[in-house]
Amino acid sequence: MMVEDSDEDKKKKKKDEKEKKEKGKKRKSSSGSGSSSSSGSGSSSSSSSSDKKKKKKEKKKEDKKEKKRKKKEKKTKKKDKKKAKKDAEEKAKADEEARIKAEFDAAELEKQKAKEAKQEQKRKYNEKMALIKVGLDKAEMEREKKDQARMRQIAEEGEAKRNAEAQQKADEAEAKKKTAEEEAAQKAQAAEDRKKTFRTKAQIEVEDAEKRRKEKQARQEEEYGVAIAGDFEKDDYVEALGNMSVAGELIIKKGALGVVKGPSENDPETRVSVAFFKREKAGYATINCWIGEIKITDAPPVEDKSVSSLIEALRPRDPKNRQVVNAFED
Repeated sequence: MMVEDSDEDKKKKKKDEKEKKEKGKKRKSSSGSGSSSSSGSGSSSSSSSSDKKKKKKEKKKEDKKEKKRKKKEKKTKKKDKKKAKKDAEEKAKADEEARIKAEFDAAELEKQKAKEAKQEQKRKYNEKMALIKVGLDKAEMEREKKDQARMRQIAEEGEAKRNAEAQQKADEAEAKKKTAEEEAAQKAQAAEDRKKTFRTKAQIEVEDAEKRRKEKQARQEEEYGVAIAGDFEKDDYVEALGNMSVAGELIIKKGALGVVKGPSENDPETRVSVAFFKREKAGYATINCWIGEIKITDAPPVEDKSVSSLIEALRPRDPKNRQVVNAFED
């Protein structure tokens, strides 16, 4: 392998070339001074001297050309040498890279082969373990099935036993309860019989009234779905115990008579639907009255229909008034 010139050699060569140039300049200056002195004495110089100078000048010129040629040749050789050196280095570098790449590829190939061999070994091992696992799983499944069947049988037997014991206890409790109820019913009947034997007339009347009240409630619940509040009955005649107003306007005066139509739809526990015969405002809808606002009264005397219709026709009506529906709802 070729080695490039060091920096010191290059500097030395440049210095030698510089000294040669200076020597050439000195020779030119000396030749020039010689020629000027000879020209000063031109009249005394000879033709032979002139020829010598001419030859000398030509020779110097030839030497200079030869020197340039040699210098150029030397430069060319140096350039060729440098190029050859560079080519050799590049070739050596390429060869080294090729060698390294070949070694790397060989190592990679060996590594790949080792990896594939390891994978194949692992695959065979996994297949073997899978076959073993299948056998173990099958045996485990059979064992689990047997265990589950045995546990299910034990659970069913235990459940059947518990159910039988619970049924036996329930039957015994039911028998005890029935016996106790029969004894209690017998005692209650005996007490009731004793009460009936020794009860007073007032007690008999109270019991009869309570019986009628219950029968009435049952009948009302069957008809309306709920009993009429305040112990009222449908078609009972009632009387207003005070004035009734809506939004500050008088609707029903105290003492007005009406008929019970049934329980209130919105508040059947405390209100009753009543249709009054006379209202201070136009309208004929029923009013939901609180049970404390009315009381049962006698039926009004029968009116003459012709007289009533005549009075109704002559009574003035306010067209601005509207019919009042459920005026006393909360």
